[in-house]
Amino acid sequence: MALSTIDGVPNLYVGGIWALRRSQSLLERKITHVLSLVSFNPASLKNFKDEPFSEYGKAFQHLLIDIDDVDDSDLLIELPQAVKFIDEGLRSIRPRRKAPSSSDVASVQKAVENIALDGDNKSLASSSTSSLVSASTSASNVPPPDAPRGRRGAVFVHCAAGKSRSISVIIAYLLWRHPDRFTGSAGAELASSLVPQYPGQYDESVCEPVRAALAFVKKTRPLADPNNGFMLQLDHWWRMGCPVEGGVESQPIYQRWLYQRAAKESLAVGQAPSQLFFGDEVATEASSAPSIDASSTSAAAPAGERKLRCKKCRRILATGPFIVPHQPRAFSDEELDAAKARGLPPPTRPPCQHFFIEPLSWMRGELEKGELGGRLVCPNPRCGAGVGRYDWKGFPCSCGGREDPAFSLQKARVDEEVSRAILRMPPGARGGNGNL
Repeated sequence: MALSTIDGVPNLYVGGIWALRRSQSLLERKITHVLSLVSFNPASLKNFKDEPFSEYGKAFQHLLIDIDDVDDSDLLIELPQAVKFIDEGLRSIRPRRKAPSSSDVASVQKAVENIALDGDNKSLASSSTSSLVSASTSASNVPPPDAPRGRRGAVFVHCAAGKSRSISVIIAYLLWRHPDRFTGSAGAELASSLVPQYPGQYDESVCEPVRAALAFVKKTRPLADPNNGFMLQLDHWWRMGCPVEGGVESQPIYQRWLYQRAAKESLAVGQAPSQLFFGDEVATEASSAPSIDASSTSAAAPAGERKLRCKKCRRILATGPFIVPHQPRAFSDEELDAAKARGLPPPTRPPCQHFFIEPLSWMRGELEKGELGGRLVCPNPRCGAGVGRYDWKGFPCSCGGREDPAFSLQKARVDEEVSRAILRMPPGARGGNGNL
């Protein structure tokens, strides 16, 4: 499968580098823009006419983004320029070929006849007429960008095989340009279609719109299969709001991803991360989430927000944005079948004994010791009660789930509070007998 269309998006194509060599096929599809997500030498990559891309590629606007197809490659930082390039290409105007008018032909013929010296040069005059008409009409066929007679441009996105990198960028574009296609009931239906076709391959750790967009692309490109790291980054792309105008570097989600990547590299050599990341500090700088005031025992949380307090002194230890979603591990089909074969009811798991949270600034003193694991104590100097533990290598929860790395507050040592949202009546509204 050399080159595929994207259903519902006219003039957008995806494929591998083999398709880039088929220059005639690209021209037949009126390709105007080429986005390459794999590095290659334009002088050595040749089409089937033995022409190098450095020559036949002049027919296209070309953007090269060199990125490896590995889980920890930083795709997120490249998505804004890639998505904008696709959008600009699809919105561009491709001029129609215009037939020469009779006045153009007459004027060129007259000019050639004036320079014909004798009858022996008639054939030369005829040849010159043809070439001059072609040059004249070619020059006059370049309309301004908003020319109404033009057609939209066409974009070809490729990597090595048209399977992971190019598909990831296509999904990022679709999520930004057509978000409504992948949310609500339509998105749920698309996402659910992946389950029977690819059981166990795409779990719910990636948000539904991303899985729906992948299912959408698979309709016309069945081999589409971004690596797990790119799927996770596409999940972050969606949760950040698809920031095409840039600013990815300042996003707390992106900074957290960078930190987690660096932490994995440190742990791979048996060391604790040398660079620490504290979610509440980043959120405060970005003004996108509430911070935790470690010096106050009565900090107010927004309405409807979760709070975890030290059971002993009531100090707030974590608020909703910094509590890690945690689910018990589901039983495998083999475990369920084994219980059924023994005549036992479906197995259940014990409740979680931990709240998992992100590293927060009140942990700084402990984490700066550089240990792989240790105890977490309440930051209140008058309290100092043990409230949990941490392990950079991660540890399993009693419910069968696992967090890597793990920062845990023991449920026996903290209290969970959920503030009730306040329903405010709109201006002019007033109570009465219950009638609206």
